Amino acid sequence: MKEYEVSIVETLKKTITVEAESPEDAKYRVQKAWSKGEYILDADDFSGLEFELSPYQVDMPYHEMTKLFRAAERAKQSVSGYIVFTADSFEKPYAEDARTYGVSSNNKAFQEGMGGYSIYGSSLDGTDPCVRLERYMAVEKGGKDGWKIERCYMMSDVVEQTKPLLQSKQDKER
Repeated sequence: MKEYEVSIVETLKKTITVEAESPEDAKYRVQKAWSKGEYILDADDFSGLEFELSPYQVDMPYHEMTKLFRAAERAKQSVSGYIVFTADSFEKPYAEDARTYGVSSNNKAFQEGMGGYSIYGSSLDGTDPCVRLERYMAVEKGGKDGWKIERCYMMSDVVEQTKPLLQSKQDKER
């Protein structure tokens, strides 16, 4: 099982009537009185409850991530994802954050009608910035000895934003 972070957000609300010169002055007076402890909100002032799921990693194959990138670019949106390369892709050992590259859909490889083909990314540890990845990736132009992908992922909120774009393209093709 995986771990997920869920925030519990309780909202307290109390309306205060105050005499003032203007709405801004009224707000200022209530803020000042609240900061002095003149108004204390408690369970009687409860007005709402929400449960918020924090964004989490959604693993996917490389070809799925590229489909989402292309759909985002067609919709004039830029989204990002991450590619983790296998440890044996390198001659010396690197920590996972050094083998993980952040990649944006805003690369020629994911944009229709571009005159070139490139995928730039930067390692998460910051030691390898702005690398032209398609030259190294076995699945792209790196050949059989190129870097092999261990996994790809995007954050859940980005996937939720992008998947409907992919669906709308499929609907148009029908």
